[in-house]
Amino acid sequence: MLREWFGKTDYRDKIFKHKLQVVYRTLLIVILLAVAVLILKIQSDNRVYTKYEVIKEMSGVGTESSTFENYDGNIIVHSKDGISAYDGNGTQMWNQSYEMQSPIVKNNGSYVAVGDYKGTTLYIIGKKGTTAEVATNLPILELDVSKQGVAAVLLQDKDVTWLRLYSQEGVLISEVKTSMRNNGYPLAFAISPDNIKLGVSYVKAESGMVNSSLAFYNFGGVGQNVTDNLVSGYEYDGQVFPLITYLNENTAIAVGDRKALLLKGKQKPTLEKEIVLPQELQGVYSSESGFAFVYRDLDGKGQYNIHIYNEEGEQELEHNIGFEFSNIILDEKKVIIYNETKVLVLGMNGVEKYNGELGGNIQALIPAATNSTLLVVYSDGIKLIKLR
Repeated sequence: MLREWFGKTDYRDKIFKHKLQVVYRTLLIVILLAVAVLILKIQSDNRVYTKYEVIKEMSGVGTESSTFENYDGNIIVHSKDGISAYDGNGTQMWNQSYEMQSPIVKNNGSYVAVGDYKGTTLYIIGKKGTTAEVATNLPILELDVSKQGVAAVLLQDKDVTWLRLYSQEGVLISEVKTSMRNNGYPLAFAISPDNIKLGVSYVKAESGMVNSSLAFYNFGGVGQNVTDNLVSGYEYDGQVFPLITYLNENTAIAVGDRKALLLKGKQKPTLEKEIVLPQELQGVYSSESGFAFVYRDLDGKGQYNIHIYNEEGEQELEHNIGFEFSNIILDEKKVIIYNETKVLVLGMNGVEKYNGELGGNIQALIPAATNSTLLVVYSDGIKLIKLR
């Protein structure tokens, strides 16, 4: 009996040791894989490209008078006569013709909103080309569009202005009536990605001073319980905030002449942080995960200085820009700074991954599928380029 018990114990010990060995082997494999992934990431983050290769060329997209923009990794081309979307292979995805004197075009994700400045026609276009045409009946002054296709439109009506929200089908959802006497003039506005929040920067002249107020409206369930859907607001004397934008559903920034404000809140945006601006801004750029401010370089190290922040308002990178730029593209992994002849691809760790020319006269540049590929729009066509 005792021998039988010892035999069972020895058998159980062997099973236990075998299970431990399996666990140790599994942990070792996981650790080795994690180390390999980390090494590859470090190599990728620190890789520097010195040349490029043209993988594909596309022609017949747009004209010299067209404007090219990034459209969720694809391309939109617009002019006074219409707007079209093309994929990375140069294949047309959709086309919408119109006749506008001064088209205002905003795109966000897979949606595009187009309105004629001082005109009364608004188009809301989805990725498959589905289009809603809206007759606003009042002159359009400015517009914005959310990732889900809700358009926010500023309309002029004699002594008052209207901020109206239209669904992707073109149906009026909500509206805010403003006047110089009560609110001030809507200098800037932005709709949140979840469609329910609208941030507005008002400016008003009082007693010989220009004052600003920031108002956040909620058109969801929370906003139904407060007057005029106004869930939060802030007053600033002697300042103006000509830019307000949403990074994501929970984060908005308002940029003024003296400071930038970071606001957080899924339902009621509240002030989280103020960033003092040391000098006049030369540009503001944003993505879902952060934002960047560009200043003149006063130290003589370059022509400009870019400061990059995460969505919590913490500065992650500062870098000199040694040339005049026409645009800056900001995403989670890199910053692309370019003009007609020169391109700087900057890693978020500060490594200049590419600094040089890409040939031709660059009109627009769009990040492609991988970190090393770019869609480059030239005056005579489009090329898919791989950095090497």
